[in-house]
Amino acid sequence: MIRLLLPLLMALALAGPAEAHRLKVFATVEGSQAKGYAFFIGGGRAEQTPWVAKDAAGSRIAEGTTDDEGRFAFAVVPPPTSDITVTVDTREGHIAFATLPAARFAGAISSGAQAATEAPATPAAPKAPLDALVEAAVQRQLEPLMEQIDRMESRLRFTDMVSGVFLILGLAGMALWAKGRRR
Repeated sequence: MIRLLLPLLMALALAGPAEAHRLKVFATVEGSQAKGYAFFIGGGRAEQTPWVAKDAAGSRIAEGTTDDEGRFAFAVVPPPTSDITVTVDTREGHIAFATLPAARFAGAISSGAQAATEAPATPAAPKAPLDALVEAAVQRQLEPLMEQIDRMESRLRFTDMVSGVFLILGLAGMALWAKGRRR
């Protein structure tokens, strides 16, 4: 009996966290606003879940609760000097975070600040608003692609399931081989 229970207990002790219901956070920057959503890998959004945004020093910048679609948004004014980490905690053992680099905020805000400091009569003045418009357009086009890549990386694939089944079969085969050698 001990020979049967010992391998089972060892397998349970070495088991890692389940990936079928893991929480992930997608966050992006649009102008001086950060927004995103929290979702579970198996499908579904983290609805009415508390979130908090902190800078590198750990001080809170913003906090709130996700909406019915798992979305959150907050304004970041003035521009941050360090990266911002958005953490979503379901309080049921699921915690995930996304880090937004300070450079992503600085690009959008510095172009706006640059436009305000330049004289409107100079020929270079239209360039700053144009840069801001181009950056905003590129951000709008890239955001769906970034979301799709994030979803593709986090979903459970058929090959992952087949690999798990064959791992179990391989371990069972090794156990049967070891048992047969003892006789």
